[in-house]
Amino acid sequence: MPVTAVLGAQWGDEGKGKIVDNLCSEADVVARFQGGANAGHTINIKGHEIILHQLPSGILREQTVCVMGNGMVIDPVGLISEISFLRDEGIYVDNRIHISLQAHIVTPLHKILDSLTENSLGSGAIGTTKRGIGPCYTDKINRSGIRVRDLKNSLAVKENIDRRINDAVKKELVAKSEVDALYKELESFYQCLPEVYSHAADTSLLMNDYVKKGKTILVEGAQGTLLDIDFGSYPYVTSSNTTAGNIATGLGIGPTSIDKIIGVYKSYTTRVGAGPFPTEQINRTGDYLQQSGNEYGATTRRKRRCGWFDAAVGAYAARINGFTSFAITKLDVLDDMEKIQICTHYQNGNFPEIDLQEAQPQYITMDGWRKDTGNVRSLKDLPKEAVAYIRKIEELLKIPLEYVSVGKEREQLIHLKI
Repeated sequence: MPVTAVLGAQWGDEGKGKIVDNLCSEADVVARFQGGANAGHTINIKGHEIILHQLPSGILREQTVCVMGNGMVIDPVGLISEISFLRDEGIYVDNRIHISLQAHIVTPLHKILDSLTENSLGSGAIGTTKRGIGPCYTDKINRSGIRVRDLKNSLAVKENIDRRINDAVKKELVAKSEVDALYKELESFYQCLPEVYSHAADTSLLMNDYVKKGKTILVEGAQGTLLDIDFGSYPYVTSSNTTAGNIATGLGIGPTSIDKIIGVYKSYTTRVGAGPFPTEQINRTGDYLQQSGNEYGATTRRKRRCGWFDAAVGAYAARINGFTSFAITKLDVLDDMEKIQICTHYQNGNFPEIDLQEAQPQYITMDGWRKDTGNVRSLKDLPKEAVAYIRKIEELLKIPLEYVSVGKEREQLIHLKI
């Protein structure tokens, strides 16, 4: 039962897309189990950058079937746009995408409500992508959402949305002046529904069939552990469970089917939007990491906040997810630094016993390597200081290191046999 999961271990943007893309070369199936268009997985192929928001990264490998599980929330307009883009890029997608009949649909109304809610919070805003993810999951929990299976009856979908818009106007959640623009946006939304429904399937049945047949299956997480609705830095989190425990629920497979879970960590730490960030460097170091790492959100294009590697929450993520190994990405960003720090623990306690806003990070300082690592393809060829750095992280996380990424391109990856 070769089912491998790749999950973010920080606040998202760890470089999961590259690790997944590498593993996809041998995968029959790649599946997503949560989130929606708030994800942004970036893959660089021969200098060409491709950003995927909803489709699993396996779509870039022609032999791979892609599954979008019931735990996802699907934005029809965004999805069809993504599919059209890939077709224009010469990537064959027909009969390779299967969307769960039980996945929920993000509507233009959800996006408006998301934006209004976020804007109304002022300085207390969460920092959401305003893609309608939270309101869609809210409808799911309220048992009032639209699912992919419902798209078969377009008239019923329209009646449902009309009713919801009228209710939102009555409750003054949406201004009357915005209704015309909303219905204009709904025109393109409705046009996309038939194509979305053409990919609908009982994906739980498909996934279990793939498992029984011994297919090589890769599960692709979105966002990161510290954005998990239960285990993250609440309330500055996403609206779904991003951690390993949700894989079974979000795909409709048994947890015993999963035999490997790889955690992905950036060699330093970043965060987009508001919320606590104990190792953030609001100084020249933070500016250097942001610029050298080209740290902009793949979905929002907002600048990412940057700081030192935080092994305190890193070890927490390893425990919550049960990582069997880990990958470290963007090591090359640190190539020119003279000294590098790692947060080993918090002086005043452990998360979640303490609020991360109050965490007092304790650091060790390590020597930088001041050498280019971009062309290195084996651990023995890395500068000894770089090896010492990643081995210290391995020691602190207490899980084996399996991958080291030293650049944007597919081939800039070191694979350690464990």
